[in-house]
Amino acid sequence: RPLSVAWSGKGELATLTGAEPASAKLPMLKGNSLPSAFYINELLMRLLHRFDVQHEIFELYETTLYRLTEQQQLEVSLRLFEKQLLQYLGFGLNLSVDADSGEPVSAQRNYVYFVEHGPVYSPLQTGDVTQLLISGASLLAFDSNQPLSSVAKKEVKSLMRHVLAYYLGDKPLKSRELFRHGGVKD
Repeated sequence: RPLSVAWSGKGELATLTGAEPASAKLPMLKGNSLPSAFYINELLMRLLHRFDVQHEIFELYETTLYRLTEQQQLEVSLRLFEKQLLQYLGFGLNLSVDADSGEPVSAQRNYVYFVEHGPVYSPLQTGDVTQLLISGASLLAFDSNQPLSSVAKKEVKSLMRHVLAYYLGDKPLKSRELFRHGGVKD
């Protein structure tokens, strides 16, 4: 819930001097939307620096919370949030240019995606355990925020898990346990 707060003091321990709601209307999250909100909260807590003001990220967060109320768009909303969050943090994804050749990604080709480098053409049809293989069509659709096919949704989800794991490190996300144990898909 957005709050307008005031505090005084220095350092880690400040005194709260005032708090009131900043807006009256809040999204009602239920079903799969609630664990999805926990997930985006955890991403923010893990990826943002403490006390760092990020107006664009707050707006993205608020917009995403309202998008999460649309149950049929949960997965798309989460992927767009992840992509835009990385962009705002300075870790934007190259989804449209082959990182080695500099040529535009082709919808008819497959690519191996390297974090902090981008997609590189691969003649392989399937990736091995160490490589993330993704179709050019999925990369281009995700880059331009186009509707994703069922195959593209799976590939983009794998891509985002791969990229986020790189930035989050070895500590697993607790919110994923909600998805696993609650039967909810992230």
